[in-house]
Amino acid sequence: MLLLTTFSSSTSSVRSFRIDKSFAEILHHEADRMGISINAMMNSILKQYTEFTRFQSKLDMIVINRSIFKNILRHLEEHQAYDLGLEMGKELPNDIILFWKKSITIDSVIEYIEKILCIYGRMGTYDEMTELNTRILVIRHRLGINGSKFLMGYLKSLFINMLGLDTDIQITDYSIKIQLQLENK
Repeated sequence: MLLLTTFSSSTSSVRSFRIDKSFAEILHHEADRMGISINAMMNSILKQYTEFTRFQSKLDMIVINRSIFKNILRHLEEHQAYDLGLEMGKELPNDIILFWKKSITIDSVIEYIEKILCIYGRMGTYDEMTELNTRILVIRHRLGINGSKFLMGYLKSLFINMLGLDTDIQITDYSIKIQLQLENK
């Protein structure tokens, strides 16, 4: 029997349930390998399920190997990768965020970028910081310059079409930096 404790910002609850012995052995081995408790691992697995996996089929998402996507992008000219990103960023993120979060706000858009694109979609690693009146988002990826061009078009289109924000986006071969001007309060 595996005992599961779930945590939220203010409470936790204890749940126990039976799992197949082979699953328990795999979880134990992976938790040891990662240097975390089985409890922490189960919370991570359940968090991914509640934030993403349960919506994946409803959002009509598939998982593809990074090499496949990278090779598709490699066969495009840089301007074509950017134009494809612009086109894909018009409606797709809007539909996903509305279904997932039920409203379009700056916070739901940034959470979409962080969680759906980066953490669960594994397009890249996400980092952010706030400096004075600027919120800076950085995505590092392994898709090459056409991946940067595609993501630049996708994110530029996303911010313009969903929030009416024309953002400053800078790219390198393996990263995207987005600067959002925050309103003075």
